[in-house]
Amino acid sequence: MPDSHGDPDVPHVASIDTGTSLSVGAVTVVIGASDWTDGSLNVMDQIVPPGLIVAPHSHEKEHQATYVVRGTLGFWVDGEEFEIGAGGYIHRPAGKVHTLWNATDEPAQMLEITTPGRGFETYMRALSDLNDSGAADMESVTRLCARHGVHMVPGLLKELCAKHGVSPAGGFWK
Repeated sequence: MPDSHGDPDVPHVASIDTGTSLSVGAVTVVIGASDWTDGSLNVMDQIVPPGLIVAPHSHEKEHQATYVVRGTLGFWVDGEEFEIGAGGYIHRPAGKVHTLWNATDEPAQMLEITTPGRGFETYMRALSDLNDSGAADMESVTRLCARHGVHMVPGLLKELCAKHGVSPAGGFWK
């Protein structure tokens, strides 16, 4: 594989074994860096552990498309709930509140494509850095979200946790 460091004019090859791992609750690997596409998209492989819910939120600019590789995931998008199994796909439009969870006893794997990708990837890398440094708390994560156009919806989190028997990723979401 050529070492092209984000040059969008050359082919790029990556896998979960060669991508960049992030510490964001789910096992997350950047397998398609946004620099490879001049920031137009980002691709992440994520393993969502049993019982985990991502804090409900919206993105001002980013659309997200998710393909479930294995297992089953629940999604809540703009007031509607969906259960997506292996081989299923869901699009989450920019500006719409959404979340996902794994209410099963088995890990689920998903491929998430975000467009535009650069801002989202920058946000996810910064969140990972906060987690790795031990500095992640409600205040620091809220500031990070505000800088990247991510808006949390904490009241919905409590409701969905109770309904589906799941809990949030990271102690700062409690």
